[in-house]
Amino acid sequence: MAETKKPAAKKPAVKKAASLTIKLTRSLSGRSEKQIATAQSLGLKKIGDVTVQPDNAQTNGKIAKISHLVLVTKA
Repeated sequence: MAETKKPAAKKPAVKKAASLTIKLTRSLSGRSEKQIATAQSLGLKKIGDVTVQPDNAQTNGKIAKISHLVLVTKA
C-alpha cells in the first residue's frame, strides 16, 4: 500500500502590522499619577524619549490619555 504525499499547503502572507512612533515632548512633572503611569507603560520616561508601538486600540487609547504630552507619527 503506497501512501501518496499531498503538496505542502501554502501559508497565508503575513501582513506587517502598522506601527506608531511616539515621542514625549512635554514634561511629566506635575501630571496626575495616571498620566505618568500611561506614559511609562508606553516606555516614555523623560522628554525626548521615543518608542515604537503597534497601531492598535490599546495603544490609541493610551495616546488619547496623554495626547497633549506626545507627538505621534505613523511609521
